[in-house]
Amino acid sequence: MENIYIALKTIKKMAGEKNTVFISSKELANEMNVSQQTASRIIISLDRLGYITRTLENRKQKITINDSGLDVLYREYNEISSILRFSQELKLVGAVQDGLGEGKYYISKKGYKDQFIAKLGIDPYPGTLNIKILNEYENNLRRIKNSDGIYITGFKDQQRTFGGVFCHAARIDGIRCFIIFPERSVYRDTFEVISEKYLRKELNLENGAIIEVLASIDGKL
Repeated sequence: MENIYIALKTIKKMAGEKNTVFISSKELANEMNVSQQTASRIIISLDRLGYITRTLENRKQKITINDSGLDVLYREYNEISSILRFSQELKLVGAVQDGLGEGKYYISKKGYKDQFIAKLGIDPYPGTLNIKILNEYENNLRRIKNSDGIYITGFKDQQRTFGGVFCHAARIDGIRCFIIFPERSVYRDTFEVISEKYLRKELNLENGAIIEVLASIDGKL
């Protein structure tokens, strides 16, 4: 696993912000100070794990780091930050927008609501505040998504199965709230917030309003 992490870190360093780079197994081997055969096996493993996507363009190997690969790096970053006692509070800034209108349905489900009360200590307003993150704060959002959070267990009712949810402590203008992520979800540039208060009304928010959220990756806020 150590070589997997080192390879991901090396590829990310070479790929930059676009997460894509043309690189041969020999070039990766030189960067990692391993044999070409070892580098080739690592690339195959990364591909099999879904951490990267490999394609050939003009006879050159193109490697793109997938979201699951980035998640590995962000989880490692969070762990190191915690060990070194770096600040565990992160600022998120984004624009308020409409959701799909499903928040009320899900938040009101007894299987979720009972756990919100027991584990989060809030009886949430039946709905979510949807925020589209500004580009310069995407790294912070990824860090939040890849921290442990408080787990809300999935459940079944007579109609269907509902998946688990991770909740992360946050505040907006001093109002206690939680950022929520479905357990099985890919990274998106939007996130949802729940609170005991109807945040749109409480903060007089309209679509497009820029809002700042102070979030925690260790639950202490």
